[in-house]
Amino acid sequence: MTHSVIHLIGIPFAISAGTGAGVLALLSWEIFRNSPFGTAIAILSLGMVALTIYHATLLVTGPEPLALHVLRSTVNTTIAVFLGLLILRHRQLHRNRSSGDLS
Repeated sequence: MTHSVIHLIGIPFAISAGTGAGVLALLSWEIFRNSPFGTAIAILSLGMVALTIYHATLLVTGPEPLALHVLRSTVNTTIAVFLGLLILRHRQLHRNRSSGDLS
């Protein structure tokens, strides 16, 4: 399969951006390890690494079959639900802290 110049330039960008984001996420996890969001940051770090590998593979292999569309949709839905649950947990902790300060 022939690749355009944009695809060939995009591969190193995808790998370097994903690697940088993964390193920053791991550093954030090191800071927030003992907080309620430490586990969430660790899971998101692993997800970022997996998505970097996925996107680099897509750039190399070309068009996606239907199975990859279904997989991507499932992963995106799971990430959206996970982030929604994190937001709800954050609001719950904030509400509990606020009500504790008023007593």
